[in-house]
Amino acid sequence: MTATEPPSVTTAPGRPTTAATRRHATPFETRLFLSLALLTALAFLLANPEPPLVVQIAAIAILAAVLGMPHGALDPLIARRLGYWRTPLTFAVFNLAYTGVAAAVVALWLLAPVPSLVAFLLISAAHFGSDWNRERPLALRFTTGAALLSLPSLRDVDAVADLYATLAGEGARIVAQTQAAIGPVLLVALAAAAVVAARRAPHEGIELLAAAALALLAPPLMFFIVYFCALHSARHLREGFREEHGHGRRLTVLIVATYTLAPLLMAGAFLWATAGTASLDDQLLRVVFIGLAALTVPHMALVTLGDRALRSNQPAG
Repeated sequence: MTATEPPSVTTAPGRPTTAATRRHATPFETRLFLSLALLTALAFLLANPEPPLVVQIAAIAILAAVLGMPHGALDPLIARRLGYWRTPLTFAVFNLAYTGVAAAVVALWLLAPVPSLVAFLLISAAHFGSDWNRERPLALRFTTGAALLSLPSLRDVDAVADLYATLAGEGARIVAQTQAAIGPVLLVALAAAAVVAARRAPHEGIELLAAAALALLAPPLMFFIVYFCALHSARHLREGFREEHGHGRRLTVLIVATYTLAPLLMAGAFLWATAGTASLDDQLLRVVFIGLAALTVPHMALVTLGDRALRSNQPAG
């Protein structure tokens, strides 16, 4: 969701800050991400060997559930703000449509896993890249996101290829190899995007450089855990609660809790129903990432529409 500017603060008695000064304030999630990124990078620089893959997968499953999914659970509130539902009937229609899109993504993944993985990465590149340079052209934001998703392959192409093979079959290994091949070019593009971002908001440039460093220093899953939970999800959740402050915090909390628990219950039911068909860590990995793919498509559509609505309501100049 596009950030709205926080309430005015003062730099001196009786002297409010300008819009530019407010933009340069360092958000909580920036400090959280930088701290965790530094600790994670140091841990993996000093640790030998790395934690077992099953431990990393369990960590991402837990943290994605606790910290990652709640920001997507704000989607019904975004839809209400956009006027997509106002009554119990239209709310039910919205939920059916949202669930239908998510189910279609899962079905498509099962039918065509490698193209679905590629599509998920492309959509995620556009979505994650919008954490920075939000008012800049889409090409810049997309390139930024593509770089973040490709740098783990530049660090350890075999590890990423193994993850992709678990998610989409052996044919998906070529995706990781392609990311590793274009990684150096995307790294340069990411550095340029960080410079562009820093001109408007210095903390965004620092975030980008820190994310790139973490992607090159930490195992792929640990990089994703820290970035997705501590920065991306934390930012969207904070902004979402701020944008919904006029609609009742109790209702917001209730909807976030409900729409976080519902996918978790479905994921638990899936794991129970498919127990024994594969190792638990492979099953968890599929549930986490295919589940994220299923939720990302309708979530990104709503976020994009919400961003446009916010921009259209902002006064010119």
